[in-house]
Amino acid sequence: MVSPYAQEIEYALALQRLIGTVKDDPAQLRLTIYEFARARLKLDTSWAEPSEQNRLAAALETAIQGVEAYSARREQHERIQPSPTAQIGQAAPPVASASTTVATVGPLTPAPEDILTPERVYLRADFQPVVEVRTQSLGSMLAGFCVGMVLIAVVAGLAYYKEEVPLFGERFSGVTVARQAAPQSTADTSPQASAPAVDAKTAASPGGAPPFPLPSDYGIYALSNGALTELNVLPERVPDKRIAMSTPVTQASRTTVPDGKMRFVLFRRDLAENAPDRVDVRVVARVTRALTFDAKGKPGFSPVTDAWNIRNLAYELRVRPIAGNPEMLLVQSEKADFTLPSGRYVLVLRDRGYDFTVAGKVTDAAQCLERTDAANGEFYSECQKP
Repeated sequence: MVSPYAQEIEYALALQRLIGTVKDDPAQLRLTIYEFARARLKLDTSWAEPSEQNRLAAALETAIQGVEAYSARREQHERIQPSPTAQIGQAAPPVASASTTVATVGPLTPAPEDILTPERVYLRADFQPVVEVRTQSLGSMLAGFCVGMVLIAVVAGLAYYKEEVPLFGERFSGVTVARQAAPQSTADTSPQASAPAVDAKTAASPGGAPPFPLPSDYGIYALSNGALTELNVLPERVPDKRIAMSTPVTQASRTTVPDGKMRFVLFRRDLAENAPDRVDVRVVARVTRALTFDAKGKPGFSPVTDAWNIRNLAYELRVRPIAGNPEMLLVQSEKADFTLPSGRYVLVLRDRGYDFTVAGKVTDAAQCLERTDAANGEFYSECQKP
């Protein structure tokens, strides 16, 4: 039997190894903080307009580049002109865990002009200070100094975002490292620029961006031939599937897609927490003619225009999440060769119908209806020849 605490121990060891890695590598720690800042900003600005999201993301990238440039200059300065931490005064007793070197130096030269100091201290020319250098702890001191400078710069940058995006400032209370972030260039962070092409079934995996365009505005979209087409909602409510025919729809379809080999992209705020498992595409059949009876009971046919009915015939499609977009869902058939026949349909989402028409000659009998106007009501049947 597996111990119930085995997973917790494994996670704890992984976290400890990661903490040790970023602790000993200031550059890796900076990259981890940058990744956290990008993810947090994207989450907290999901309510904003796309233009505002792009502006804030660009501002964050500029701040990150500034911090990196400052850190690079600082590290170069430390390599060219090392200034080990020194303790001026009487030599202290040697410490068992650190090797101590005592040296006598001459008068100290003034600090470089590019180092800001609140005051200047001048020593007497005949003063001979004793300098104690702890060589073993020098590396850790420099690493701590670099980490401190990076954290100060990041906090200063986050102060700006706290003014621009209140949620970002309120929720940021620390850095929790979940996994080691791989180094990446800050010049181009768009997922479309670097992600390899993947199959549509792996759209939910974090391996890269989906191989199709994503909408920037909320709505329901048909995805056909690599292009998105927004669907319009019908004013009529879609009846339950137990009802064979809906009330007549008199509004013609305003959206036509060129091919029935299609998928759908749903982009709504409520989908992040209340996503359906499956979505139906219902047939909207056109009424081509009506059978009527005159006063003597003689039957006759008359053509009908601008009349459709939503049928209970449906294609059931699966719903998949889209990686990195909790408010977006991909709707598609489980069959790779699925194609809708030419005709009119509605995608049903919570009793609302999003209307579209597949271009082409109608050959499916389910798309054609004949109506019989009798004294006790209206009755429908499929056409003999669509």
